[in-house]
Formats: sequence, C-alpha cells, structure tokens
Amino acid sequence: MNRHADPFAFLPVDSPTAAEIRAFDWSGTPLGSVDRWPNALRSMLATMFDTPQPMFVSAEPGKMFFFNDPYRPMLGGRLAGAIGRSFETLWEDVWDDVSPHVERALAGEGSMHRDLPLRMTRHGYDEETWWTFSYAPLRDENGGVIGMYAVTNETTRGVRSALALRELNASLEREIDERTRERDQIWGISRDLYVVMGRDGHYRNVNPAWRIELGYEVSDLVGLGFEELVHPDDLERSRDAVSQLFDGEVVEDLEVRVRAHDGEYRWFAWTCVPDGDVVYGMGRDIQRRRDMEDQLRHAQKLEALGRLTGGIAHDFNNILGGIGGAIEVLTERLESGRIDGARRLLDAAGGAVKRAAGLTHRLLAYSRQQALSLSDVDANAIVRGLDLLLRPLLGEQVALDLRMEPGLWRTLSDASQLESAILNLAINARDAMPGGGTLRIATRNVERADIGQGLADYVVIAVSDTGTGMSRSVVEKAFDPFFTTKAIGQGTGLGLSMVDGFARQTGGRAIIESQPGRGSTVSLWLPRHVGDATASHTHIERGARRGDGRRVLLVEDEHMLRALSREVLEEAGYSVGECGEGDEALRQLRAGDPVDILVTDVGLPGMDGRQLAASARELLPDLPVLFITGYAWEAFADTPQLPEHTAILGKPFSLHALAEAVADLLDGARP
Repeated sequence: MNRHADPFAFLPVDSPTAAEIRAFDWSGTPLGSVDRWPNALRSMLATMFDTPQPMFVSAEPGKMFFFNDPYRPMLGGRLAGAIGRSFETLWEDVWDDVSPHVERALAGEGSMHRDLPLRMTRHGYDEETWWTFSYAPLRDENGGVIGMYAVTNETTRGVRSALALRELNASLEREIDERTRERDQIWGISRDLYVVMGRDGHYRNVNPAWRIELGYEVSDLVGLGFEELVHPDDLERSRDAVSQLFDGEVVEDLEVRVRAHDGEYRWFAWTCVPDGDVVYGMGRDIQRRRDMEDQLRHAQKLEALGRLTGGIAHDFNNILGGIGGAIEVLTERLESGRIDGARRLLDAAGGAVKRAAGLTHRLLAYSRQQALSLSDVDANAIVRGLDLLLRPLLGEQVALDLRMEPGLWRTLSDASQLESAILNLAINARDAMPGGGTLRIATRNVERADIGQGLADYVVIAVSDTGTGMSRSVVEKAFDPFFTTKAIGQGTGLGLSMVDGFARQTGGRAIIESQPGRGSTVSLWLPRHVGDATASHTHIERGARRGDGRRVLLVEDEHMLRALSREVLEEAGYSVGECGEGDEALRQLRAGDPVDILVTDVGLPGMDGRQLAASARELLPDLPVLFITGYAWEAFADTPQLPEHTAILGKPFSLHALAEAVADLLDGARP
C-alpha cells in the first residue's frame, strides 16, 4: 500500500470547498479521520461535487455537514467555519423547521418540499426565505443509513415576485374598478366624441357627446357604417386609417370631417387604438383651430402679395425707366436728324424687354408646371454660354470661377429653362455677397445616388457663393413661393421656387447646403440621359436658314404681332397664311390648304391653341406645331412634356427667334 496516497483523492483539486475539507482536522469529530469514512460517503461526496445544482450531505455520526460549491452563496455569513460543523449547529435558527424532515430521511424515508418558508439569519439580520428541496437517506453498501443528502434551491426571489404579482393583480383589480367608474364618468360628460367600432367598420357604441356636438342619439349611430358620416373628400384617408388599425397600428391625429345631424360637416382630429376585433376611437373638435389656420393662411397670403407687388413694382419701374429713357433719347436724336448711338439705345431697350419677359414668366408660372421642350442638353455648354452674360451682371467685386468636369454626362432637359435656373441662382449668389466674393459654378457626374427617388445617375450643377449664408430655418423655407430675405421692393421670392419646380419636373431636385457666415451652395441634380443627342443647344449660331416656300399657318389674335410675325417669316422665305381665331384656322385646314407647320397662340378666343393643334393633328397626324404664349396657360397643366414635333416660344420673343424656332421644328420633323 502507498503510504503517500492522497486520502482525499475522491475530491476535486480545483474546488474551494474541497480545499476546506482537506484542510480540516476530522480526527476530533464524531466522524473521525478520513480513512475511517465509509466508501458510500466518499462516493456521495465525489458525486455531489460533480453536481451543478446546490447540494449538501449530513453524515452520521454527528450530522457532519458537507456541501458543494454551488451551495456556498446560500450560507451567507455562515460560510466561514461551516466545514466540520454539524447540521444542527450550523442551521440552529431553522433546525426546528427542518429537523422533522431530516429525521424522516435518517429513518429511511425521502421527502420533497416546494417553496418551504424558513426564517433565518444569513447576513446579520433575520429574513424570510423560501426553499425547494428534496431530502433522501444516504445508504452504505449494505443498505444501512449513514446519513442523508439533499438537492436544494432557494426560491425566495420567485416567491416574493409571485406574492408581489398577486398583490399587484389585486391592486390592479381595485384600480380597474376605480378607472372603470372614472371612464364611465368621462364617457358620459366628455365633449370629445368616443366610439367603439367593430372590424366590419360599423359603430357598436358611442358616448353622449355625439348628441351634444352633432345632434345624434346613440340609437341613430349603433350599426351605422363609419363611411356614412365621413366627408367624401376624406373617405380615402379614412379607409387607409381603418386598414392600419386592423393591421395592429395606432392612428393618431387623423383629421376628418364628420357630418352632423343637420347635414353640416365639422372637423375632428381622431386618435384610434385597435384591440382585437374592435377599435376604440376619440375625436376632438378642431373646427375652430382650422378656422384660425385659414385666417392665418389668408393673412400670410396678403403679406406675400404685398411683398410680391412691391418686388414687381420695383423691378418693372427699373425696366420701364430703361425702355422709356432709351425711346426718349432716340426720339430727340431722330427729330434733330441724328442717328449716332441709335443701335446702342435700341439694344438697351431690347434688353429691358427681355428682362420684363423673364419677370412675367416667373410671376405667372410659379404655381404651375410648364410644358417642357426637352432636348439632349450639354450642361457644360450651357454654363460656358452664360459666362459672358454673367461677368457684367456680377460686377467687379465678384470673381467668377467655372469648374466643369470633362466628359460630363448629358441630361434630358429644357435648355432655356436650365439657362434661366442657373442665371437665377447666380444672381441670388451675387446678392448674398454685398461686399464681394467668389461665385463658383461647378459641374460633376454622380453615380448611383439616392435623392429620394431611388438610386440613379445624376448630372449636378452646383452654384456656390462665399456670402452671408443661411440659417437652417431659412433653408427649410427657401423654396417656398414668395419667400425672400430681401426687403420689400427688392425681390419677388419666385426665383428659387421656380428653380426647384423645374428640377423636379425633369425628374431631379434642387438641394441647398448653407451655414450662416460660410456661404451657400445650391445644386441642381438632373437625371443622366443615355442615348443619341436629340437636339442642339438653342443658342448655337447657325446662320440664316431659308424657308424655301414652305407653308406656315399663323394663328394669332393680336393683329400687330400677327402682321409683324408674318412679315418676318415671309422675309425668311416662307409662304404664310394667317388668321385670328382657332375655328377659322381649322376651317382652312379642313378645306385642304397645304400646310407644313402650324404656328398658334395658345390663348385664342373660342377654341384655344392646344385644342386647335389636337384637331389639326387629326387631319395631319405629323404636322409640326409651334405654340406661342405669354403666360402659363392652364391647357398645359396636365402635360409636363410636350408631344413630339411641338415646341413653345414664350412672349415677348425676338421675331428672328420665331423664324429660328419654325426652322428648328421643320428640320426636326424631316424623315
């Protein structure tokens, strides 16, 4: 026999409790030294230390107490010196409660106990605890009882939670009873509309406020479908809300008009909550609030109109002053037989007319989309073409910096509208730099960007300044019609709204980046166009092109403009037929007169220009049509893009531009 063999070899080597068992002198205990311990006790201790559940053993003689590592936290302040003590001594404060179960186990009878309450001292104070454990006899190889063992778990937390939950439930029941009484009181006296609605959309119950506010008795409404009281214009939103509710979503602040018993409609803001097969809803009367909002909007419109008329008056006074001055000087010189400087004066008057045309175009078109004359546009060419025009407009204190990306993609856009948009942005940037600075116009390609319409490729034209910048609140309102930070009389507030509307109409948008004191950048994001070029830029010089006797039908109700237009077209080599009304023009077409192109004003008496063009194309399907118009005519409100082989020329226009537009359409219509 190996005298140096470990007598505690049956214990693990990495357990703090096993280490305490090894260190204890067992020879002075009733159990005696370890070499006298029964094999069954050794085996049980080995098994206990392999068990992940809290477990203890009480060995005879002396009820010597052993436990495993998971049991240690249960001892609390008893842990120190627990090894080597008897069960009865260690747990003397609860011995009276557990001793009957211990004695049963030592008598050979096991027992199971759930949530047994034990009052004990573990952390220096008495506390109520609860335990779930099983006691069983520990037998030797001959079946004799040599002690007992237990698998135990403290259930104090679970029992306390259950007790607290029962108390909470009892409290909730009391509270529910109180709340039910309160609800019934609120249900009865509230001026808000309460309703219980079934999944079929019919009212199941309503509160008395329906009678007070809308004149209905409860019996009038129970079984009624919700749609029967909702204003027809609000039905679609209401149906969407009901669908949301039965998908389990809460609906908040749904503003809907409800018909009163007298047939009048009133605005209510509804909050509705689904609960199984029913919906609980509460409607608050917001008619007064809506009336006040309407009054506020009316006041804001009046203020905006005041700003608009001040800006228009300022701009038109300047324009009329320039035209009147040029005419006055030219008249005096002609009366004295002088013609020196006449060309310069006429050019100045012509430039003023163009500025007036641009102003009226923005004024009358800001609230409607214009029918775009789309072509394949090179934005770099547009910017280069504006270079000479911009430099004198900017003045000596503003430096112009053009940064154009080589190989810029094409974009399908309206070249004239794009020119106007960039010019607007440049003038705004100049005004933001009263002390001078740098105006930069940059172009770039952006691949696979999402600006709110999914991933796509864009051509970006960014106009930046080093000026005063804008606060976040100003940026949020910058695209609103009539909004401007300029003083009354110094701007209409239409420029940026027109720019954003144009960009969105082409499938893009305008984006502002700005900080106070750090300047601003307004970027036009225009969709990339892939395909063959469809047209050249309108400002490329082509030289005079002859009409070669091709037939033009000119329809214009303004006699003087019709006469001048006919004269210019005939000088360009066209054969021109004219009339002042759409009905007369249609009669000529039906008579079989040969026509190569129709040039028509949009705003005609009787049949308008668009109706005339549609009727003309029933007779001649491929007939090119040039619309001339002085305002945003409502006939194009539903047409964001013009039909093929059509174009728009805005009034006032250069008569030579009329000839060029006719030539463009005829050239484009050739097979």
